[in-house]
Amino acid sequence: MRAAILCLLALGCSSPEYAKTDDAGGGADGADGGAEGTDDGTDDGVYPPDEDFPVEGQVTGSVTVELFGEDADGERYPIAWGEDGFDSWPFGPIFVAAYSLDPATGQAGRYAGTRVLQNPDMGTTDYELPVKLFEDGEVYIYAAIDVLGDGVIGSEDPRGVWPTAVDFTDGHIETGVDLTILAQAVDEVICEGETVQITGEALVTTDYWGGDISVMLMDAEGNGPLHVIQATEVGSGAGATTDYTLEVCADYGEMQLISCWDANLNGVFDPGDRWGVYSADGQTNSNPVFVGNSDMNNYPVWMPLGDRPGVDIIPFVTLRGTVSLRDGQLSSLPTGSTVHVVALKYRPNTGFDPTQADIAYDIQSFEWSELSTATALDWDLVVPSDTFVYLWAFADTNADGMVNQSGEPVASGGSDGNGKVPTGTSGFGGIDLLLTTVEG
Repeated sequence: MRAAILCLLALGCSSPEYAKTDDAGGGADGADGGAEGTDDGTDDGVYPPDEDFPVEGQVTGSVTVELFGEDADGERYPIAWGEDGFDSWPFGPIFVAAYSLDPATGQAGRYAGTRVLQNPDMGTTDYELPVKLFEDGEVYIYAAIDVLGDGVIGSEDPRGVWPTAVDFTDGHIETGVDLTILAQAVDEVICEGETVQITGEALVTTDYWGGDISVMLMDAEGNGPLHVIQATEVGSGAGATTDYTLEVCADYGEMQLISCWDANLNGVFDPGDRWGVYSADGQTNSNPVFVGNSDMNNYPVWMPLGDRPGVDIIPFVTLRGTVSLRDGQLSSLPTGSTVHVVALKYRPNTGFDPTQADIAYDIQSFEWSELSTATALDWDLVVPSDTFVYLWAFADTNADGMVNQSGEPVASGGSDGNGKVPTGTSGFGGIDLLLTTVEG
């Protein structure tokens, strides 16, 4: 049995691998410095929202947002709506998307549909997501909260992912795709000292059919954004341009200056839009820029340009391993036993049902028919990237549906005894969970 995945605020998601140069932008005048790189500015597969596709369908479901806090030891605890001090929705919109995997990298490729929930409820909000594909195929579904309300779906925005692919043919409607996101309030960046201004032009080099344009500053690894400005008075047609002025904190050092065009016209800047970078020559990526204590003038950003979206989101990774008994074979467990391997949101309690809704990111259960002939069994769980999970295995030896009771074998991942396991950005295997009987 597999459960729907849940995801929380991701800290430090994998960053765009822009081609960095030796020139940081020519000091106070960004167009003075040349740049060498390999970016070719090719079309990133974004099409006008009214484009017709051979395969069209729909996904329906809900997005449930759960609030959490962390104690002094870094352990999570849930916070109920109404007990959080909020009397209305405290974040920006919720972004729901369907994407296909790039067969070469295994990461998110073309976005097949997006939906923005501008005024979500505190708790659960229903959604309908249109899906458009060139041919029959699989798509993955996820949702993210614009937690700062800055209009950008960033690398550190909380998100939730449906853990299995959805097969689409023309006319298919997938129902019941219910996503859950763990979220906590995050403070916006406030400059404690001086600020500086970055100015320049934002240029769209392909056919422009409308939509907002933004310029933003990321950290050196591409995480963020830390500062965002929405440009105004955009021209029309190929070669649309607009001026921008971005105010940022002084003395950041090396940073990434990027831009985005809301090409899918959904009201937010998301990974499915057309992205660009600062380029001194209009052809190659000139990042990183150096942010000191002086204003920075004439830093043009071009769209599309760069080899991948400016905000890279890897929604999920996979953990793999084996589960076995520390002393003996799984087949030696009492007849009728069940073993559950679970990636939990919170530290487990004594005596609970591991299959109950909304307590786990993912769960894999092994019934007696599998255990009765096994020494060890392989497991894999889909979990949030760039965070930690509480990884545990439990044996229900009295078949009452409850685990973590006295006399029942348990195993925990990690090294702290609480089962806390970091998930990273690519997942990993080789996790051996050895079930040991706990008396108490």
